[in-house]
Amino acid sequence: EFFAYRDLGMTAPTGGRVRAHVIRPVGPSQGPGDLHKHHLDFQMVYVLRGWARVHFEGVGEVRFEEGSCMYQEPGIHHRVLEYSDDYTVIEFTMPADFPTVTVAP
Repeated sequence: EFFAYRDLGMTAPTGGRVRAHVIRPVGPSQGPGDLHKHHLDFQMVYVLRGWARVHFEGVGEVRFEEGSCMYQEPGIHHRVLEYSDDYTVIEFTMPADFPTVTVAP
């Protein structure tokens, strides 16, 4: 609900194995999002513009800025704490479709 996703058309050619999309905020940061995790095999995020602060279970707070690249461990609990108005990333996931589960605090 905080971000808009622009699909880059990789799902069909890969038979659902890969999704690539550009993610941008739909409005200003509203404060910390829900603690959640993703059930997938691979997730990589590259920051094209702006910054974000994210808290990861067992790691702590990490600030991502333009040019940052991150491999996100499958199933790790995390929450987006804050992001700039121009925060823009490209994300690759495997498989293309996967469940996201909100984690009780």
